[in-house]
Formats: sequence, C-alpha cells, structure tokens
Amino acid sequence: MTTTTVHQRNLKSYNGSKISTNIKSEKNSQNKNQKIPLCSYSELPEWQKDNEWILHGYVRETNSVVTCVKSMLTYHNETLNIYSHLLPGIGYLLLLLFFTDLVLIPYLVSHMSMNGHEAIDVIDYLMINFYLVGAFLCLMCSSFFHCFKQHSKKHSDMWSKADYMGIVILISASIISLLYYGYYDHLSYFKIFTIITIILGSICSVFVLNDKFNEKDFKIYRATFFILFGFSGILPVGMGFLKFGIVESCKRVQFNYLLLEAVCYITGALIYGFKLPEAFAPGKFDCFGNSHQIFHVFVVLGSLFHLRAVVGSFILMHSGYHTNNLLIF
Repeated sequence: MTTTTVHQRNLKSYNGSKISTNIKSEKNSQNKNQKIPLCSYSELPEWQKDNEWILHGYVRETNSVVTCVKSMLTYHNETLNIYSHLLPGIGYLLLLLFFTDLVLIPYLVSHMSMNGHEAIDVIDYLMINFYLVGAFLCLMCSSFFHCFKQHSKKHSDMWSKADYMGIVILISASIISLLYYGYYDHLSYFKIFTIITIILGSICSVFVLNDKFNEKDFKIYRATFFILFGFSGILPVGMGFLKFGIVESCKRVQFNYLLLEAVCYITGALIYGFKLPEAFAPGKFDCFGNSHQIFHVFVVLGSLFHLRAVVGSFILMHSGYHTNNLLIF
C-alpha cells in the first residue's frame, strides 16, 4: 500500500467525520432555535379548554417543566398573563426588601422630626411588610400558574390551587394590614376583626384546596367566595364610620384609595367574567388584549392603590394623629 493511498483514506475519513459533525451541529442548532408548537382551541385536550373565545395560540400539554419554562420565550396566549404578574411580583419583592427601610422610615424621620426608629413599633414595621408579602405571593402564584398550567392536568390543578390561595392571602393581608393602621388606637377592634378575617380566610382556603372547587362547573361559586371574602372588609370600615365619624374614618383608612381599589377589582372581575372583548370578536384577542390580561392589569392597579392606602395610614399613624387615645387591649 502506497503512502498516497493511505493519505487518501485518512482524508476521506476526516471529511466523513467532519460532515457528520456538521450535520449534528446543524441539528442541535435547529433544536435550539425550534419554537414551541402552538395549537388551536379545538386541538386541546378537554382539561385544557377554558375560554372558547380564545381560538389560537395555545401551548399544548408539555409534560415537561423545562418546556413550560422555555415557553416563556415564546409568544402565545399565556405570555402576557405570565409577565403581567411576574414583573409586578418582582417589583413587590424589591419593595419588601428596600421600601420600608430606605424610603418610608427616612421620610418619616426627615418630615416629622422622629428620633430614628424608636417611634416605630415592631408591629408597625411588620404590618406594612405583611401586605407586601401578600401581594408578592399572590402575583407570583398567579404567574407560576399561567406558566405551568400546560404541563399536565395534575400540575394545572396544583398550580390552580396555588393561584387561588394567593388570592386568599392577598385579601387577608389587605384587610389585616389596613385594620391595624385604621384601629391603631383601638386595638381591641383590630383583634376582633382580624380574628373574623382569619376565620373567613380559613374557610375560603378549605374550599380552595378541595378538588371539587377547582372544576369548571364551580366557576361561579369560586367568584362568589372571593367576592364575599373581599367585601367582608366593608364591616370594619362601617364600624369605623360609627366609631370615629365618616370624615375621620376616611382619613384613617385613606378611603379614597380604597374606592379606587374596589373599582379596579370589580371592573377587572366583570371584564373577566363576561369575557370582554373576545366574546364579541373571537380570535381577534387571542394573544393580546383579552379579558384575562385586562383582569391582571386591574389586579395590579388595585393592589397598588391598596399599598398607597396602607402607606398613607402608616404615615398618618406616625404623625401623632390622636396618639393620646391609644388603647392597649
């Protein structure tokens, strides 16, 4: 065998391996760049069907956590639902970590001649952060649900329960935090209404974690439970009107912001319930501008109005407003 023949064989072998490597590299590149396939409503398994007016842009059952996470990089009809609560959720986490210490307390110190943190009780400090935790958990549970609901029916049910629990947590945190600042000089009322809120929240939690509650036929009952729980906050406000008078009570709880909060939640719920606008134009709002996305925006706005109310009540409390009437019970 000549040297030339050996060289030719080696060259063919090298070229063959190089071609094989290039083919594999191209396939890997195609796999990386391959988008997650989307399907229409009619192609979905029954458990994934929820809104018949959203016709296209669905991520079909993945059975993969990794694929669900990757779907966040694909534009589909859950993308905005994911990010519309994920980004505000991260925002609430940042507020939780930095807002009270770096913004609120320095503001009180500089504008109200307070001596450092001494005028702020630990409970005062915790209550405003308690609301921030509730808002963070609610929005993150919602975002995770919309991200992983297409994994499988089991995961969809699990994250759906987490989503509902997030709502219960937000309602509880909203009522209790404002109760504390609204009744800071009558703590007996705060404790009574807090116990009532905890009992109602516990009842809601029992229903939320029940598999029957998660079925489509119970959609109206779910909405009713959450609405009734939310409106239970009217009771302490009404008691405040009787106890302190309308004007003072409105100052204590920053009632104007509570009204804006209520308008946001009610408007969002009505839009979501009546499936507006997609019910009037099926297929036109599949990925942008549908009722669930609008509902998410109103939820975030409502939570921000409540935060403004809590901060306003916190500042009012530490401005010396009726501090001579403090009652410890």
